Amino acid sequence: MSRPTARSSRWSAIVATTLLVALAGCGVEPEASPRDLPEDEQELNVSDPAADTSATGASRVYFIGPGEERLLRSVQREASSEFELMEILLQGPNEEEAQAQYDTAIPATTELLSASTLAGAGVLTVDLSSDFEELDTQALIQAISQIVYTASEWESVESVQIEIDGQRLSAPTPDGNATTQPVRIYDYPNSVITSQPAFPATPLTGTA
Repeated sequence: MSRPTARSSRWSAIVATTLLVALAGCGVEPEASPRDLPEDEQELNVSDPAADTSATGASRVYFIGPGEERLLRSVQREASSEFELMEILLQGPNEEEAQAQYDTAIPATTELLSASTLAGAGVLTVDLSSDFEELDTQALIQAISQIVYTASEWESVESVQIEIDGQRLSAPTPDGNATTQPVRIYDYPNSVITSQPAFPATPLTGTA
């Protein structure tokens, strides 16, 4: 192997010096190890995670979808409990969904007093304020359908007992009957659109 000549050594030194000067001129200094950037130098924008009505999440709630049929469609939401899921349902469609002509039969003034599941029974008891009961029969059927289909998205829920101020609601059903017993999605057939929802695109489950 040949040894480097004095000329090549001088040339290497000149190149190295030139690079150091260029880096210094740009204000860039080499660092011995990585470092965390100060907060004021970080450019990454992080969205606010506390958007309760955003159409994302593993859970789903049911609203009245667009179209003359006024069938229910599911939209995505993030909920950590049955109570939170019911609260989100009562908030109604978000702005984007409203622009897409999504609606709700549940009165905006309805308050959720409680929502709890009886251990091992699969029954979710939903206690609502009296505003809910003031709907006409058809609107009440739709509102109950929204609650029942939404609640049934929760794994432990098989049926829903609806109460008004602690008293069992005589819930009308599409067949013209009424019951004070817990109701299931099978009591409200043909309430949900059978094809995949158009907004957002989420497959339906639990429908006949």
